[in-house]
This record gives sequence, structure tokens and C-alpha cells, in this order.
Amino acid sequence: MTPFTWLLLGHLTGDWMLQNDWMARYKSRGPFRLPCLLHCFVYTAVMTATCFWLLPPAAARQWPLAATVIFLSHWLIDGFQLAARWGAIAGQSNSHFVRIVVDQTFHLLVMAVLIEWLL
Repeated sequence: MTPFTWLLLGHLTGDWMLQNDWMARYKSRGPFRLPCLLHCFVYTAVMTATCFWLLPPAAARQWPLAATVIFLSHWLIDGFQLAARWGAIAGQSNSHFVRIVVDQTFHLLVMAVLIEWLL
């Protein structure tokens, strides 16, 4: 499997499988609320473990910075509802489906940047 495939599996695990209903329902109430912070922490743990496993030994020193980038990017995207804000700026539909696709696209863009940077 490619590094992107491994990160995609990590993303799906952290953002979907390990996000319970409480986190999903209440994370949008504010970036400093416990559901949002806990979801971002769980996501970061999964993604950081995946990155650490993928990193060549010479890049292992990048692990703390990678964890910080993963947490902050996920927190900004989810906590500040960037998909909804993007939709308003771009004049997109406000449908739930469109917001989910835009949200996931933001996350995939971050993963692509991580792969280019770390590998």
C-alpha cells in the first residue's frame, strides 16, 4: 500500500470510526469545547501513529511537529467549521452532503501536504 493509502485509512479510522455520536453532534458548538478537542486529540493520536509508522528513520525527528500540524489542521477545519464557511464564500449549496464532501476534501489536502513534507 502507498503512504497515502495508509494515511487515508488512518483518517477514516480517526475521523469516522472513533468519533462517537456525542463528539459529532457537539464538536460544532465551539473549537474550545470538550467534544471538539477530544475528537481532535483522538484523530491526532491515530494519524500521528500512522505517520510515525510510515516515517523513514531519518525523519523521525519530525514526529512532534507532524503531530502539531495534524492537531491544528484538524482543529481548524472541524472546530471553526471551515466547510460551511467555504460554502458561504464560494456560493455552494448549504446541504449536509456538500459540507461533508468539502470537509473531507480539506482533510485530504492536509494529508497530501503531510506526505509531501514527511516523505
